[in-house]
Amino acid sequence: MASKQTDESGDRAVRKTRFVATSSSSTESTDAPEQTELTDGLRTPTLVAGVSMSVAALLCFALSAGLPGGQTTVSDEAVPKVSSLQAQIRTAHAKTAALPKANDAERGLTEALASAGQVATLQNGYRYLTPGVTASGGKLDAAASQSTLRNLIPYFAQSVHQPDLGPWYLLASDKDVAAGIGIPMSFDSGFAWVAQVPYLVNDDNTITATWLAMETRTGPGEKPAVLAWARADYDLVRKTFSDIQTGTTATGEALRQEVKTP
Repeated sequence: MASKQTDESGDRAVRKTRFVATSSSSTESTDAPEQTELTDGLRTPTLVAGVSMSVAALLCFALSAGLPGGQTTVSDEAVPKVSSLQAQIRTAHAKTAALPKANDAERGLTEALASAGQVATLQNGYRYLTPGVTASGGKLDAAASQSTLRNLIPYFAQSVHQPDLGPWYLLASDKDVAAGIGIPMSFDSGFAWVAQVPYLVNDDNTITATWLAMETRTGPGEKPAVLAWARADYDLVRKTFSDIQTGTTATGEALRQEVKTP
């Protein structure tokens, strides 16, 4: 797996976020990000309004302290505080001006979700390689995965290493499926990658995208478990993802197929 994948091997960088995934059968601590609530539509970003309110609050406070142009004389003791408030106001105004307009942010969120959905579809294509991976002792056949890899590359920045675009997760139970081209497209792997709805544009014009590997075979009344997760930053200017992080939950780690990339 990629150099940033969260595991216990000891020779890879560890980047973990704790959360608790629950299902009707068990409740456990895991190493996955919080699942984003799916909504009918993308939420309008609130960051612009929040910064604008902060600017207004600072301005009112500064005026009450007696900024130049007001009716109140500023004492010597208040000068440093007033100067600090003025600097904060200038910074807040600059951040507000740099933020995308609401309509642009909405389009960016929609664009990021669409790209994340394509990445999820391509990652799900790796599931059909599991029997071959098992037969070769866990080693991923570079030739067999080349087509999916080529399709994934355009969605990611050049700084992203190709091993980071290999299978983020494969379910161990898939090894029992017969290898070969006879695997039907309707094949239920037992899990599927699902792109989560983003809801915030960061102040550096990126959007954090999250994917969850969700269990697809559950009993009546059971909630699907989260088996693995992935996260990357979508650049609104370059239209690519970067800074990939991946990991598995406790349940997913117990069930995963270990893959050795070429």
